[in-house]
Amino acid sequence: MEHIAAFMILIACSDDYQSCTEQPAPAVAYETMQQCELELSPAVRMITAKSHALGKCVEIDPALLYEDAEIVWDVTTEGEIEVALELIDPEINLQTLAQSEPTEETNRLN
Repeated sequence: MEHIAAFMILIACSDDYQSCTEQPAPAVAYETMQQCELELSPAVRMITAKSHALGKCVEIDPALLYEDAEIVWDVTTEGEIEVALELIDPEINLQTLAQSEPTEETNRLN
């Protein structure tokens, strides 16, 4: 069984970052952050022709494979992506199992 360590999120936004939509990533998940980061810039460049494109690799706890979780994201007015993975089952009282660090840089091409 593969070990999943990261996922990629790609976002396309209007010029003012008021209207943003999630775009399909080249892979569902990555075994290492390095693999994700290698594919991040080319993936962002592919969607840049249509709009402002943002992308980020986020580390993930492999235990989430067995849980229902949702990716929650937001784009700040500065064009940075904030990402968190939240468990859907309200009975599970665990901290967020994946979250982008505020110090990480969002990969952006305009």
